[in-house]
Amino acid sequence: MTNLKVIPGGRDPDRRVRLVFIWSLLIGIILSGVAFALKVTEFIYTMSSEEAKGFADVPVTVYFFIAAGWLCLLVWCFLTGKFKEMEREKYDLIELEERYEREGI
Repeated sequence: MTNLKVIPGGRDPDRRVRLVFIWSLLIGIILSGVAFALKVTEFIYTMSSEEAKGFADVPVTVYFFIAAGWLCLLVWCFLTGKFKEMEREKYDLIELEERYEREGI
């Protein structure tokens, strides 16, 4: 049995919501990409100027260390198998909930 709503004229209300969501997502991604590209362009322009030599050494070094930490965490997850059977916990919890319901807990 399906739970579909039929609207006169054959329009699906969920389709409109999906389209609005997808378009909002695409516009957000595009605007974020443009803003990031402008920031990188300004950074490169500033780094090439004579008056700003060395101004971003510390922040860039900190960003690299943070990125390296995340990379180490990602490699550790791959090496220890954290990405294998990712859905297993969900099914374990569902089974545990069903067991609790059967036992009346």
